[in-house]
Amino acid sequence: MIGRNNAKYFDEQGWLYFTKEVFDLYYPSYGDTYPTYSGAIGMTFEQGGGGFGGLSITTREGDPLTLKDRLTHHYTTGLSTIEITSQNAAKVVDEFEKYAKENTNNPSPYKTYVIKGDNNADKINQLTKWLDSHLIKYGHPSAGKTSRGFDYQSQTTTSVNVSAEDIVINVYQPKSRFITTLFEPQSKLPDSATYDITAWNLMYNYNLKGYALNERINPAKAYQPKTVDNASVAAKPYAYIFKYESLRDVEFLAALLNKKVKVRSSEKAFTLAGQAFEPGTLIVTRRNNESMADFDSAIKALATEKGRKIYTTTTGFVDKGKDFGSGSVPFLKAPNVAVLFGDQTASLNAGEIWSFFEQELHYPITQIGTDYFKSVELSKYDVLIVPEGRYRMFDESTLSDISTWVSGGGRLIVIAGALNSFADKKGFGLKTYASDEDKKDAEKKEKELKEKEVLAQYEDAQRNQLPDAISGAIYKVTLDKSHPLAFGLKEGYYTLKTNELHYAYMQDAWNVGVIKGAAKPVQGFAGYRINKKMSNTLVFGVEQKGRGNVVYMIDNPLFRTFWESGKMMFSNAVFMVGQ
Repeated sequence: MIGRNNAKYFDEQGWLYFTKEVFDLYYPSYGDTYPTYSGAIGMTFEQGGGGFGGLSITTREGDPLTLKDRLTHHYTTGLSTIEITSQNAAKVVDEFEKYAKENTNNPSPYKTYVIKGDNNADKINQLTKWLDSHLIKYGHPSAGKTSRGFDYQSQTTTSVNVSAEDIVINVYQPKSRFITTLFEPQSKLPDSATYDITAWNLMYNYNLKGYALNERINPAKAYQPKTVDNASVAAKPYAYIFKYESLRDVEFLAALLNKKVKVRSSEKAFTLAGQAFEPGTLIVTRRNNESMADFDSAIKALATEKGRKIYTTTTGFVDKGKDFGSGSVPFLKAPNVAVLFGDQTASLNAGEIWSFFEQELHYPITQIGTDYFKSVELSKYDVLIVPEGRYRMFDESTLSDISTWVSGGGRLIVIAGALNSFADKKGFGLKTYASDEDKKDAEKKEKELKEKEVLAQYEDAQRNQLPDAISGAIYKVTLDKSHPLAFGLKEGYYTLKTNELHYAYMQDAWNVGVIKGAAKPVQGFAGYRINKKMSNTLVFGVEQKGRGNVVYMIDNPLFRTFWESGKMMFSNAVFMVGQ
């Protein structure tokens, strides 16, 4: 009804338009899908031209399309939408009420989603705050019980023990369909020729242990966030110890470094006074911080501000593991970070990186423009981040300069599409194929495929590309948890893959995150041919060059800044690798 009313006004002016073509109604973060999943009417009204800027562009027909034209067209659709909605106000309200009632009384096959209470408290607190912002109800069950459901970590249906400390979200509430969209293990895709990502499950996003149950379990008690009590901390300990398990811990590390506190990190797990600590644990010793005024008060105050649990020790002699003076407990130098910006970079990824440092870590970076990068003295920086992009600037000479800087102690972080400028290049160990034999075999298969498709129908062109496409799918990554790039990711890692890049396992380097064996998404769409190419491939790798390192990130861990576990991986690349 709204579309036809819009068409009426466009017809009167002879304006061209189309419907039912490019945009979908699937990914829940659009301006049309989010309202739809919440019971409203969601639509997209869009006109080309905005991306080119300026007051006017020339269309393919050779006619001008001005900014005023575009404003007028949007103004018309806006008033037309209000008009037809006001004429059907009672129906709109009735349908909204009906939607809420159906959600409450007739939810999806999965009736309850369970988040285990022993997940990292920071992750749970962050997720529950997010649920609060969307008016989603949750809580603790009245008592423990045994049920059966889908295990997100193993991707199997199994027996489930629900404890009174777990968090349950049942779908008998007005936000039922939205909850299902966020948590259902396998989202149903009616058409694989879709516009955007096809997977976003919050259990994989936060990497949480949890289950989807067919049984209804009602919340009986309100969730009580775990609080930190540092009241009985020793006055002047040998060292302060902080666990490193979440993004809040990274934020705390950044705050320490900003205040010039000298911090160490254990590369190995250790036990002290009966307390177990995982790799990555932060250690602030009194030694090396003697010049800091009010050292003890400052550390305690910052830990309290950031909500961090303080552990202390009177000795650097551990019960099990490496002592605090060991080479396996390295000093973390506060990195001077540079990020490429400007022409040739993907503005979205550059913005994601900037936002992450500024809004979440509160850690300074230097923006380096691609137009003057070659004149920059790289020795001033410890870390150089190359965002996604299509780079023309990385010629042989520039790559050689970067390689020399890395060998001298620099840390290069290259993300997604930017890898095309470094793969198979002199001085860098990233290879598309493991050997010439593999390359020849792949080229042969590609040739045979093209020969088969030589008589393909023109109208089938788009669908014929789908077997080689990924629309944004989630894959389980086999992780080397002992490597600093994986610190804090003890539950493992799920990657959101939004590109078709595939690289062989690296030789003489660390294959920290890989897709091992046959590639198959745990959620989302990926073509069968691209899955074959993704089998036994690199996802995250670290190459040591001289005194420095190159971190290769095939998938963008900061995609739209919502992939929470990816933020931990990226932070490790900045602060932990190569220290």
